[in-house]
Order: sequence, then structure tokens, then C-alpha cells
Amino acid sequence: MIDAAARTAAVEQALLVGLHSLRLVPVTALSPFLGGPLLPAPARLCLALALGAVALAGTPDPVLPRGAALAAAAAQELALGGALALAAALPFEVARASGRLVDTLRGATLGELHVAPIRQRETAVGDLLVQWTLALAAWTGAERRVVAALLDTYRALPVGAPAPAAGLEAGLAAAASLLAASLAIGTPAAAAVLAAELALATAARIAPRASFADAAPAARAAAGLAAVALAATALGQRMLELSTASAGLVARIAGAAP
Repeated sequence: MIDAAARTAAVEQALLVGLHSLRLVPVTALSPFLGGPLLPAPARLCLALALGAVALAGTPDPVLPRGAALAAAAAQELALGGALALAAALPFEVARASGRLVDTLRGATLGELHVAPIRQRETAVGDLLVQWTLALAAWTGAERRVVAALLDTYRALPVGAPAPAAGLEAGLAAAASLLAASLAIGTPAAAAVLAAELALATAARIAPRASFADAAPAARAAAGLAAVALAATALGQRMLELSTASAGLVARIAGAAP
């Protein structure tokens, strides 16, 4: 009888750990703050289970839902985890989108890099900005704040509790931030490429017999890269602000104070 009770308790504990881990599985899959796509799937799953166990340990008197309530709670945790994953990956998606915008403006999208571990293609500047954002986040401790905010969501929104209506508003704010930040980071490159095009057009008018068509691609590429290099300090500050704001956005989605 004691063995049966112990087995039942162990099964319930394992189910509670798994239920708490579901919130973090999408985050470990998408956000480089917790490994992201470059981390092998078994390692991501183990990390989510470990953090779920930590979250469970900090939950007073956890109750395991039964039957259909357990399935509903699991689905809600996965949905919430997807929203949190988008918030935690926001700085890197902004960097990737900004880099792709810069490479598109300078005509270098044909030179995309195939990154085999994540099975997707990256542009040169996009990958550079992603790695730069990751380095800045590690240097300033932004990843620790994001992990702390993720674990704090269990206090603000326990497993099985109804999701707050503010989560949708926070998600829309994240999408707006992505678009605004991508455009802001890509603006210097756009201005530089436009200036190069205007300079070539002016030169063609002054010397109509000279051919500037061959120089246009090189001029666009050089202008775009020069804009990124000259605005490096401002770009780094912007990406650092996004990395720091990611923790606050995670808290807002769960209905906690950022």
C-alpha cells in the first residue's frame, strides 16, 4: 500500500514538473537567451524540465488538475509559452529583420548564408547583428533578467490560472516594437544607399557619356556597410535597450509588473 501511494505521488510530481515545463519549452526552442535553435533538442527539453522543476519548487501547495482540466491547462501553458518565447526572442528577431533590411537595400540578399543547425538562411549583416545582440546581452546580464522574469511569471500567473487580457495588448505592443525598431536600425543604411543612388544619378547627368551602371552595385553595398559601421554605437545602444526591455515584456504578458 505504501509502495502504491509512493508511486502515485511520484507520478503526480512528474506530471506537475512536466506541466510547469510546458511554459518554457517554446522559449528554449526560439530564444537564444535559453539556447534557441542552435541548442540540440534533447538539451532544450532537459533545460525546460530543470527550470520547470525550479518553478514548481517555488510554488506553494501546487494542485494537479484532473482529466480535461489537465489537458486544458497543458494547452494554455503551451500557448502562453509561445507568447513568452516571442517576447524573449524579440531582440534577436529585430536584429535579424534589420540586417535583412540593410542587405536588401544594398543588394546583397543573393549572398545569403545557409545555417545548417537551424535550417534557415541568414543574410550577412543579419547574422552579424544577431551575434552582436547576443554578446551585448551576455555582457550586460540581460539574459539573467529575462530568465528571472520567465520564472517570475509562475508567481504572477500560476499554472492553471486564467490568462490575463493584458497579454494580447502586450503581444501587439511587441509586434509594433519589432516593426519600429527594425525600421529605426535600418534607417541609416537606407539613407546611405539613397545618397549613393543620388550621387550616381547626379554624376550620370553631369557626364552622360560615362557609364556608372557597373559602379552602382558596389556603391550601394559600400554605402550600406559604411552606414552600419558609422552608426555602430547607436545601433548597439538600441539593441541593448531591446534586450533589456525583453524582460519587461515577458512580465507584461503574464500580467506582472515589469
